[in-house]
Amino acid sequence: MSGFSDALSQIASRVPESQVLMIMGTDGIPIEKLVIRPDPNMEAVAAEYTSLLRASLTAAADTGLGALNELAVVTEKMTALLVSITPEYFLFAALAPGAIAGRARFAMRVASLALEKEFV
Repeated sequence: MSGFSDALSQIASRVPESQVLMIMGTDGIPIEKLVIRPDPNMEAVAAEYTSLLRASLTAAADTGLGALNELAVVTEKMTALLVSITPEYFLFAALAPGAIAGRARFAMRVASLALEKEFV
């Protein structure tokens, strides 16, 4: 896999329900994004979920559970998946309702392992 945009394109090709895919820092700033179905609020949604991610990272560390590998939030209008690349960077996916979350989780995990080399 060569580059951030290639990684996002590969996820999109494997997960047809993808609406938006991003590589983000825990600060909520996107490094790269792929918009499949435009939504003007999606960047704000992703940034808000980084607050939840940071709280979950802290809770996992404080309780001795170890590093947080992924986080899923399912609502009636979308599924948000966050998969870690490193402790500071993660993949974010906004999926349409009815998405097969397991397939998306697998595609994102494969991409995160390939992208990890880019951040070392």
